[in-house]
Amino acid sequence: MDKSLLWLTLEDTTCHVMTFGILIFPGAHGDKELIRVIEEGFGQKVRVVWSRETSLDGIDLLFIPGGFPCKGSTRANACLNDSPVIHSMIEFARKGKILVGIGNGFRVLCETGLLPGEIRMNRTQRFICRHTFIKPDNDYTAITNKLSNNRAYQIPIATGYGRYTAKDDTLIRMRHQEQILFRYCDAGGRISEEINVTGSVDNIAGVCNEKKNVFGMTPQPERAVFALGGKNDGKDIFSSLIDYI
Repeated sequence: MDKSLLWLTLEDTTCHVMTFGILIFPGAHGDKELIRVIEEGFGQKVRVVWSRETSLDGIDLLFIPGGFPCKGSTRANACLNDSPVIHSMIEFARKGKILVGIGNGFRVLCETGLLPGEIRMNRTQRFICRHTFIKPDNDYTAITNKLSNNRAYQIPIATGYGRYTAKDDTLIRMRHQEQILFRYCDAGGRISEEINVTGSVDNIAGVCNEKKNVFGMTPQPERAVFALGGKNDGKDIFSSLIDYI
């Protein structure tokens, strides 16, 4: 491993080795980055799970990576409904185990009803690929417990479907129950419509369910762990998850 990455040695992580599942739907990608982060960065085991499988036995935490799950077509819902793993994924979440959707993986969680709201095309109707800043809304969930509410984290975004929407009554309930995880902000942590890159309601970049074991976020932290010459803010998100378990 490159000497510049020695900050992420196995000695700095938990001694307990866990198994992280990475759920792959047709058209998805981003799994390679996740595998590298989990295995090389944190010394944990990875099991790739295909959408036609039904067993999630032995998995401690399940990721749905970004890309184009079910190719992002109008047949996406039919594709999800025809995937046997969906039933196991829902049961996995109901048992209180941690499930994380990243990028369009976030969209999958919304479409299956595991997270409130919807993910729609970006306000610009264009694919967005750039660095963005997000600010945590809390510091006590599995995915935010090592983050600070007082700083902005630089995490890249690469998606055509990143605009989070929800009905007013849903948003009110989410605010009361502290289900909003991240909001888009500028480098100084200021939240404004001007820097709302996807056009999400309330600048939302990530949310969780009421039980706080299912998480979805549009920015992709796995791309900000081995960011040579740039910020490695994504490592704090993965550290939060691993230390929490």
